[in-house]
Amino acid sequence: MKLTQALALITVTTGLGIAGVVTLPGNTTQAAAKSTLKTFPKAFRHNWYTSAGKRGNAMKIKAKKVAMRYDTNTSFAHFTLHAHKLPFPNNKNKYNGLWIYAKKQHGTIHIGLWNKSVTLPLEGSYRVRNKTYRNRKIKVLQEVSGGHVDSTYYTTKKLAAHFNK
Repeated sequence: MKLTQALALITVTTGLGIAGVVTLPGNTTQAAAKSTLKTFPKAFRHNWYTSAGKRGNAMKIKAKKVAMRYDTNTSFAHFTLHAHKLPFPNNKNKYNGLWIYAKKQHGTIHIGLWNKSVTLPLEGSYRVRNKTYRNRKIKVLQEVSGGHVDSTYYTTKKLAAHFNK
């Protein structure tokens, strides 16, 4: 008698366990973002340099603004971060061309331009990583695409000159 009760108890608990697994929702991962970022993460907010000198490439990221100097230009181009619900409307041309958006995407922050009529060197996916330099940890901003690092930005011009010899 005890053996049949034990077998019945095992059968019932196994059946409930399988039923519990079957009734779980299919996707238990985090839900997709419903809007773009309102501000840049604090780790991104800094002055970043890829080369030394007065005319080197640089990016200044604040909470809601980005200024970028690309190639040999001496002036910065300024862009304002704009939040919007996702998905984007088909026609983004009605928005100001100097607005950018940022969204989290595969462990990076993707920065894009509202108006797609011009190309923007700033556009791409970025992540902040730590690197060891003279036994100290330094922050670097990496532009990544397809799993490869395209360019690396450093917090000072001196570090940028050292790593980009």
